[in-house]
Amino acid sequence: MRKYDVFGKKISQAKFLYMIFFVFLIVIGGYFGVLRIQQNRLSQLAEEERSIQRQINSLLQSGQTVDYYTIDELIPYLPTSYDQMTIANRLEYVRNISGLGDAIDYRITYNAQATTPFTDPLPASVKFVSMTITMHIDDPLLILDYIENLYAEDLIFYVRQVNVSYTIDDTALIQMSIFTFYNDVNP
Repeated sequence: MRKYDVFGKKISQAKFLYMIFFVFLIVIGGYFGVLRIQQNRLSQLAEEERSIQRQINSLLQSGQTVDYYTIDELIPYLPTSYDQMTIANRLEYVRNISGLGDAIDYRITYNAQATTPFTDPLPASVKFVSMTITMHIDDPLLILDYIENLYAEDLIFYVRQVNVSYTIDDTALIQMSIFTFYNDVNP
C-alpha cells in the first residue's frame, strides 16, 4: 500500500478508522434515539388506552336509568281518540326503518273493541285497540329491530306476543299481537 498520495502528502490509515468509528457511533445513537421515541409513543398510547377504558367503565357504571310509570301517570299522555290511519302510518314507518319493507303478505288486523291485556284494573276511560300483524320475512332477527323501533315511537304500544315459525323455503312467518291505548274522555 502506498504511503504518499500523488501530491506527495502522507496517507493516513487512521482517518478511515475514525470515520468508521464515527459512522458506527451515529448508527448506534440513531438506533437508541428511534427506540426511545417509539417507547415514548407507546407509553402515550397506553395512557390514552387507560383513559378511554376509564371513560367506558364510568359510562357502563352510570348507565341509563329506566323510569317505569304507573298507568295513572300515563293516562294524561294517551291520545283522546282512536285513529286507525295514524296507527297504520306509524306501523308502516316502523316496518320500513326496520328493514322489513319487502316483507311478503304483510297484514294488520285491527280490533277497536279489545279487552284489557292486563290483570290489574284500569279506569273505564282507557280503551284498548289490539292489532295482529302477520308477515313472511327472510331474516327473523329483523323482528327485534321492529320491536325496538316500535317502542321508540311516541305512541304507547304493548307487544303481548310474538310467534316465529320457520317455513320450508328458508323464510319465517311472524305473527305479533300488539296493543295500543287511548283515553276516551267522552264515553
